[in-house]
Amino acid sequence: MFTADLTGFDYAVLAILVVSILLSVSRGVVREILSLVSWIVAFMVANSFAAGFAPMVPSTIGGESLRILLAFIALFLMTLIVMGLVTMLTSALVQTVGLGFTDRFFGSLFGFIRGLVVVLVIVLAAGLTAVPQEPFWRKAVLSKHLEAAAMVVLPWLPQDLSRRIHYAELKRKQ
Repeated sequence: MFTADLTGFDYAVLAILVVSILLSVSRGVVREILSLVSWIVAFMVANSFAAGFAPMVPSTIGGESLRILLAFIALFLMTLIVMGLVTMLTSALVQTVGLGFTDRFFGSLFGFIRGLVVVLVIVLAAGLTAVPQEPFWRKAVLSKHLEAAAMVVLPWLPQDLSRRIHYAELKRKQ
């Protein structure tokens, strides 16, 4: 693969991967994983307790649905803040114990995987459009490999969505 053969699509994919890896190396795997867990926990807490906290929102604010939404947002943000503090403390502990290199090495692996997931989501979304028929996509070095990876994921997507995703090269071969 020579850089002269790469298209804008290839460069965009490589840029996403490099940025994701660099972010994860700078933050470390502990911080990255705890950050991801924080978003999941914040959603679960807000989803579980929003209706119970809605009566605490002033009744002068709109209807019940709006109060539940505001309670959800408040709980979500408060949980993210608390989890952010836990993440910072845990990350500082990892650095203090001397696991910084290991944390950053595994952070790079995490970043690579996250970058691939982001690219795969973009490729799946593009499969819903005519973008895969565009020259910049068809001539790309990485597009065929990413389309093949997207086809592997299709069985795990909702059937109504997966049947709408198409890639010209793979259709001709099948």
